[in-house]
Amino acid sequence: ALWGGEDIRKMSERGTLTGLTVTMRKHPNSFKLNGDLKLKNEQVGSEAVELYHGPVRQLCPLAPNNVNTMAAAAVAASNLGFDKTLGRLVSDPTIPNWHFVEVDVEGPEGPGGHKFSVRTVRSNPAAAGAVTGSATYASFLSSLIRVGGKGPGFHIC
Repeated sequence: ALWGGEDIRKMSERGTLTGLTVTMRKHPNSFKLNGDLKLKNEQVGSEAVELYHGPVRQLCPLAPNNVNTMAAAAVAASNLGFDKTLGRLVSDPTIPNWHFVEVDVEGPEGPGGHKFSVRTVRSNPAAAGAVTGSATYASFLSSLIRVGGKGPGFHIC
């Protein structure tokens, strides 16, 4: 369920990917967290709170049920990897039936000193308290179907 995964991989392979941040914004009940993040999430009141902003590597053990898209992005961004791909978790009590995933890609500087950038926002309907949005299952099945017959190796589908 990583939109733009192939493009991220192509940029990484060419050395033009300079930054990648994946933000997941969900209702507090949709996060399954460990450690300090769990405690911080339990204290969310009526306003959105950023629970984490940093390397995906450090986030994975704290939110193993919520970071598959971030981990896939870090793998696609092999030149950045898990240490330079950034993840953000935002606990937002105002969105009980949605999961939002924002992918911010940065590339090389062009004419006039302007940087290439792309931002995608996936709005995935989700049952209240669900860890996975309703469109994720179809995306997963489509990935399995697409990878069939591609042969050995790593494939982003």
